Amino acid sequence: MKNRSTGVCLHGHTMHSEECLSFLPRYLHHVPGVSQIVSRYEGGPRPAVDFSRAYWTPPLTPASALRVERQQIAKLGLRPMVSLTDHDNIEAGLALQVTADSREVPVSVEWTVPYERSILHLGIHNLPPGAARTWMSVMSVYTAAPDGRLLPGILSELAGNPEVLIVLNHPFWLEEGVQEADHPRALARVLRECIRWFHAFELNGTRRWAENAKVLELARAHSRPVISGGDRHACEPAACLNLTDARSFAEFVAEIRGGQSSVVFMPHYWEPMPIRMLEASWDILRPYPEYPGRERWIDRIFYRAEDGTPQPLSVIWRERVPLLVRPVTGLVQFLAAPGVRGALRFLLSRQPEAAQ
Repeated sequence: MKNRSTGVCLHGHTMHSEECLSFLPRYLHHVPGVSQIVSRYEGGPRPAVDFSRAYWTPPLTPASALRVERQQIAKLGLRPMVSLTDHDNIEAGLALQVTADSREVPVSVEWTVPYERSILHLGIHNLPPGAARTWMSVMSVYTAAPDGRLLPGILSELAGNPEVLIVLNHPFWLEEGVQEADHPRALARVLRECIRWFHAFELNGTRRWAENAKVLELARAHSRPVISGGDRHACEPAACLNLTDARSFAEFVAEIRGGQSSVVFMPHYWEPMPIRMLEASWDILRPYPEYPGRERWIDRIFYRAEDGTPQPLSVIWRERVPLLVRPVTGLVQFLAAPGVRGALRFLLSRQPEAAQ
């Protein structure tokens, strides 16, 4: 790292991302005791809960997320550049343009791209601030009414701006609800038809190494560089970074588009994944008194009514967490306690299946 002057953090989420909870029952049904609680909410005498209408928002504000990433990079003795990419939302980058150096904090987004019978995610970095909302409108229209025939034209126009960077994020990740057989076909087609506008493939800081190794092979096959993607949703800083000598994000984009990329994985990437997931879960559930109106997890989890209007659980539950739910949050809090977490880390580090 001594030979490089700048650390770049890509792909981080803030309170402006909406994270669907449709996956939750599948995981919770494997937890004894908790499974019965979930079943009671999915059916029974009360109205069933449709988890696909529920979503959570990450706890950090744009300013807090920027500070978390900058602090990690600064501790390495590097000058930080941070590209925050909320799901289909550019408000974080636009807000930070007012208070931060726009050369170091671009307007970026993680674009949800339904394609064939799968869903892809593209990191679109460094949108021109004056045209960012227009571009976000174009992307939102496609996401709402996807037509794969339109995607090459959109990407071609985006890539026509030499300061914009287009990254294929976690290419092998399977979104909830997508059939395993459908994703490879969609990926193969998008690479056939759109590879010329993909500047890099992402090595993801929240995905296991076996998956990232496949991304390396994919990048070699298509003569594209790999790029880092922290994919932070809670408070843990990015587990991988790019190193560069670029003095602005535009200069960094030029390097990547020219095929130059240097990626480093941070030590916490190699922690057992269940421990990292547990710590992130507690970050999501714990209180944040510094964020008025969003202090509690029930203020940050929403449920859409029949008409599509979202309300926080604090309103739906009238400020009281149901007795059935309290054991779940209590269990996460117990497991995330420093002493218990240390014991779990020791046990999991001795199990190959829990390692990266």
